[in-house]
Amino acid sequence: MTPIDLGVRRLLRNAPIAGSALIVTTLACWTFFFTGAGTGMEVWEMSAPGLPPTSDHVAMIRSPASISVMSMTFMWWTMMLAMMMPGALRHLPSHGTGSLPAAANMLGFWISYAIVWLGFSMAAAAIQYQLVDAGLLHGMNMWSTNTWFSAALLVIAGLYQFTGFKARSLATCHTVPSKASPFHNGLTYGVNCLASSLPLMLLLFMGGVMNIFWVALLTVVVTLEKTLPDPKPLGIAVGIACLCAAMAVLIT
Repeated sequence: MTPIDLGVRRLLRNAPIAGSALIVTTLACWTFFFTGAGTGMEVWEMSAPGLPPTSDHVAMIRSPASISVMSMTFMWWTMMLAMMMPGALRHLPSHGTGSLPAAANMLGFWISYAIVWLGFSMAAAAIQYQLVDAGLLHGMNMWSTNTWFSAALLVIAGLYQFTGFKARSLATCHTVPSKASPFHNGLTYGVNCLASSLPLMLLLFMGGVMNIFWVALLTVVVTLEKTLPDPKPLGIAVGIACLCAAMAVLIT
């Protein structure tokens, strides 16, 4: 039985309606992603295994994005929730606090947690348009078109895995705050989880914002980081892999 299974069973046992709603929401986010997330394209058209093919799509580097800022933000937000919820399920509070029943405590926590990722999504969408205008991001396939930009993102993500700040913020994702209101606790948990995952999420600008291979890989990594009893060996392995990938990008 995996840690994620334990989290799902606990949610369904202690707050069946609210727990079921959050699980359905997570599945709905994944479904939305697989149907193109409002981009008007098939997700497989924006996907390629491995490092981004920077040399084969130069003609479309400056293609104007035909997606509105609001739609782009919603795409990022639902994708972040799809990627983050598998690792967060076991940490959601499923017990009552004071006069609050378990369902209210859980939903209040989740709403504020989702707001944190909405803030990140608004910033990511704005950055995406700037990167397209700068010729660093493919306008349609949404992956990096610049070798140095790709290498820089990989180096930042790799080195970040070895920092004390990463270790501290990740440790807080294994301990759910419970001393304040559900809304405040969710914000605290969300900010710490964002801090632990931010450089990894920025790799989507390298591998492809809607690239199913990179989205799936990063989902597995952040889920394992939040559910393994000791995520340190995984963090070291991910850091080394990112640095090696940066070298590969520059060499090839």
